[in-house]
Amino acid sequence: MKKRVKSSLIVAVIATSLIPSPGRTENISNDSTPDARQISQLFYPPPSEEPTFRVIGKGRASQPADSASLLFKFARNYSSPPEGVLSQFETQEVITLEMLQPILDALKAIGVSDQAIDLEIIEPSASFLPFPFPSTATEGGAQLVVTVENPSRDRLEEIVNTATDAANPIEEILISTVNVEYSVNNCQALEQAAYQSAIQDAQNRANSIAAATGTRLRLVPSVAEPFYGVFLPGCYSEGNLPFGNTISSPYDPDDPVEVRVNKDIFVTYTGR
Repeated sequence: MKKRVKSSLIVAVIATSLIPSPGRTENISNDSTPDARQISQLFYPPPSEEPTFRVIGKGRASQPADSASLLFKFARNYSSPPEGVLSQFETQEVITLEMLQPILDALKAIGVSDQAIDLEIIEPSASFLPFPFPSTATEGGAQLVVTVENPSRDRLEEIVNTATDAANPIEEILISTVNVEYSVNNCQALEQAAYQSAIQDAQNRANSIAAATGTRLRLVPSVAEPFYGVFLPGCYSEGNLPFGNTISSPYDPDDPVEVRVNKDIFVTYTGR
């Protein structure tokens, strides 16, 4: 079962890396006059005889999605504990294909093909205990992915409403989550557009700062991506978080059907 890694893990890793380990024999100085050059190199350009400007360019790019994946997560509807002891409850029936068949039939009736449907029944483990905790987890439940080519708002809303309406009369199950993930065929072109936007934004910021200080910028800057860039999702909503992670967003019928990419760039200019 895949688990989402929260962003707090990133903060913990970063914070831990800044704390000396117990095994080190470092002397922490309380000197009130530290080396200014070392401190400035952490976040700012090092002191130099030439004027130096470091800015963060923020780039954004978007384009209509070429495909969309709607993710429905189903859980058993345990409104009240069944009769009998807890050991009997642990062996209660989980979601089956027969329970979900009316939903599949309804989707096919509106033109969703078999090839566009991916259904996964998730078997519970030996320690699975759904009560007294209502099941929004996928263990013991099911996941249904519907892929839509050339998606539109109306088509996505039609599919979500159809699946929801078909699931409502089924007392044994409930829809715990409806997410959506958008993708484009040419991810590289979209990311390149985001980089270009970030460089242009950095140029505008640096020009404004230089003008305010009466300085002219040199043409060739120093460019670097921030360390946290590897943790951010790209065109396919895939982030490089520890242990792997795929991010989909809660479905909102009012959201644009597009893929958006954000890029940050550190740019350092020297002046003259």
